[in-house]
Amino acid sequence: MYQGNGKVDGHSLRCGRMDLYSVPLEYLFAAKTRELRIVVPTNAEVFVLANEDERFAEILTETVNTIDGRVLQGICKLLYPKHKIVRQNGSNFIFDLAEYCRNHSERLFLLGASEKANALAAQRLRDKFPGLEVFGFSPPLQNYPFPNDWNESILKQIEGFGPHHVGVSFGPKKQEFWIYENSSRLAALGVRCAYGLGGTMDFLSGLKPRAPKWIEFIGTEWLFRLACEPRARFRRTLTMFRMPFYAARTAREIRPVIGNSGE
Repeated sequence: MYQGNGKVDGHSLRCGRMDLYSVPLEYLFAAKTRELRIVVPTNAEVFVLANEDERFAEILTETVNTIDGRVLQGICKLLYPKHKIVRQNGSNFIFDLAEYCRNHSERLFLLGASEKANALAAQRLRDKFPGLEVFGFSPPLQNYPFPNDWNESILKQIEGFGPHHVGVSFGPKKQEFWIYENSSRLAALGVRCAYGLGGTMDFLSGLKPRAPKWIEFIGTEWLFRLACEPRARFRRTLTMFRMPFYAARTAREIRPVIGNSGE
């Protein structure tokens, strides 16, 4: 966990049409502004969608997009060899987020995934971080655009718990659309940060296996997931192979992110 003194050093870099952030975890978790900070762990699939979907790309101009995935990190290192490129994916930093919430007496709300995965994920965090205030809610799966009554039922759950942080596992792009479209309501309810967590809760619950560390290290986690779920992952795997093409079109711009965690 990053231990800072109120100052946060990092940078945002241009890759394809996206700005990606390489910043300490404290920057992601410790927003103090009234506006909601939206954090999007960006893997190959999200990266390609951002280059092919105009509305999604527009939303991601207003979010903090971290680097999720060894392949994307490797491409960014090639584009920006003089800079340290930090990888921060949801399945790993969920533990740092839970630790941060426990240590700062802040509440964490887990939204989405199956009812079983959600409950097991929340319980695992409670077991690992005694004293953590975490609550989970798994609404019935819906297609986008979301029904109003379904949306209101979620916001009612969030209002009742009063979290500072909300992690959403609807899958890309649905989770980012939901967070963005409800950002004003979430901020009014006291939520400071919201995170698109994808399949994090499935892995955290143990219902789906994570790739071994050595597979993750060499950047073939996608192949492991394809082998575990060939039907579900086939089209998504094909999507990721378009990533290098879009990354090669980057303008190669990099800017420092320096200041306090509240921006």
